Amino acid sequence: MRIKISFLKVHGSTGTVPLHHQKIISALMDEIIRDLPTSSSFYNFSSLKGTSKVMNGQIRFLSSKVTLVISGAHDEFAKQWVETLFEKRLVSFAKLTLVPKAYEIIPDPEFKTEMKYVCISPMVCQPPFESDEGGNIPDALDPRSQEFSDAFYNAIMDRMEQAGYTQEEMQKFAEFEIVPDPGYIDKILNTHKKFARIYKNNDSLPIFGYLLPFTLHAHPQVQKFVWDCGIGLYTNQGYGMIDVVGNVSMPESKDETLD
Repeated sequence: MRIKISFLKVHGSTGTVPLHHQKIISALMDEIIRDLPTSSSFYNFSSLKGTSKVMNGQIRFLSSKVTLVISGAHDEFAKQWVETLFEKRLVSFAKLTLVPKAYEIIPDPEFKTEMKYVCISPMVCQPPFESDEGGNIPDALDPRSQEFSDAFYNAIMDRMEQAGYTQEEMQKFAEFEIVPDPGYIDKILNTHKKFARIYKNNDSLPIFGYLLPFTLHAHPQVQKFVWDCGIGLYTNQGYGMIDVVGNVSMPESKDETLD
């Protein structure tokens, strides 16, 4: 189940959060989960979205409305989380204070063996990296490589096994390939930008995150799982939320955090 939550910015709030603020949202997720009668680790969430601009490494929200999307494999857990959130009068993310205003359940798309996605939070396929003695960091994976696709496949299969899928079911999920959008690849190459940026997980360890449109060839049950739980590693820390191309999970944003 996927739910979009709308907040109103409190008048007088400076309205700023760090450029990469998944850890702050994750702290709120954990705080609310502690109060729930049921728990789950199979959930995912987006970054905060709204009309905004980047200033000195911070995102300043200019609009009065800010949205957040959460999703989970277990409908009851997702509903309880949102209901508990709405029992709070105010929610603070760094210097952004919000009032929960409304929410809507986003219908599932029709899951097929080929789906086109965009990222609405960075997706991660490698564990944290370490710099060498000279301070040099390793290279991120090339999204055009088989290694890139295999890394996501392994991460997803591990999570699906933890979620209770049987070995018989898992055998049906062998067909899997991520194909990055050719236009995006050409744009990155032509502008000499990098495919990945460096983020930090909840333990403040550096990880490579990718924000790219891609086509996923996989079993419909795998498509459903990544829609509900995210794709890749650290999905319950807010990484790997994707949306179907042309869907309306998140509004258009004017910020510069998801280039």
